[in-house]
Amino acid sequence: MYKKYVVVEGDAYSRGVQAGRELKSQIEINYQNQTKYYRDKEDFNYRKWGKMALGYIPAMEKWTPEVLEELHGMAEGANMGLEQILALATAYEKSFSRDIISEKCTSFILAPQATYAQKVIAGQTNEECLLEWMNELDTVIHHVDGEREALIYTHPGVPAYTGINNYGLGVLWEYIDNGKTGNGVPTNAIIRHLLNCSDVDEAIRFLKEVPHDVPNEFGLADKTGKIASVECFPNKVYVGTNEKYLVHTNHLVFAEEEPDYTRSVATNTQYREMEEQIKRSYGGIDVETAKDFLRSHENFPNSICAHPSPERPWNHVLAAMVYDLTCGEMHIAFGNPCETEYKKFRFRKYFI
Repeated sequence: MYKKYVVVEGDAYSRGVQAGRELKSQIEINYQNQTKYYRDKEDFNYRKWGKMALGYIPAMEKWTPEVLEELHGMAEGANMGLEQILALATAYEKSFSRDIISEKCTSFILAPQATYAQKVIAGQTNEECLLEWMNELDTVIHHVDGEREALIYTHPGVPAYTGINNYGLGVLWEYIDNGKTGNGVPTNAIIRHLLNCSDVDEAIRFLKEVPHDVPNEFGLADKTGKIASVECFPNKVYVGTNEKYLVHTNHLVFAEEEPDYTRSVATNTQYREMEEQIKRSYGGIDVETAKDFLRSHENFPNSICAHPSPERPWNHVLAAMVYDLTCGEMHIAFGNPCETEYKKFRFRKYFI
């Protein structure tokens, strides 16, 4: 069976080696599946993308050197070439502007006053194309580096998708698009670096400084109750905050100056439904309520809990996650949360 949880310890390179060894078959299958996906979709040889992905190394060396070290280690541990691992680590840069990016994920962040026990709770779905990623391969990697720990949900071979660390920071991520691309740091390297930050303020500082290759929205929350939505573009970064809650899907919310390249009704429908659910339960939300938010089939086929339909035949929730940043707990359903039970993951030590 595929591994759904692995622990890796030591410095960045050592953790990469261990992740490569533990997840070798899952990484190989993801690479083979990407190769088939692009061959079938556009008659593209995926090995060419690996060579092109080597071009991201200088930016990563400058801005996310520890992530690059992890990838070097992962390549050794999985007995694969660095260009193959980089191809997976930059897969979202490859797919950008080719898929209907507005049909992806739904996220929420709740400040203490929105919840029953004055907690900080965040969560999201990971909705993607079934042909591009195989959700049965997805895993949680528990990074331990001295006293620092991070619980990271990801596709094996990709540095990070979302996660939390034991300093109390949670990071969510969603695609957005203003039509601009740059020559910056790959998305998933940025996410992995963010999970080394101690709080929202440190994470925002990094997002304002780092050059962005493609547009993305990063949802940030920490145990103190600070929450933010950071819409990042190659040309500018916009920070949105709220004292109560934040919701995001795949259209622009705070970047009013930017053109919005959203291309479907799903993002707006999912946004409204998540906001309505929060308003109905406001002040009484707990982790179990938050899990139910992600099970919603309202407005199917454009529902938060997405399933294949004639209108959207390949869209599917690959995973749903809820993070309790007050307690330091990660709850993940690997698959549609209406069909799959959430699993709970915790740190060895959580700094309260």
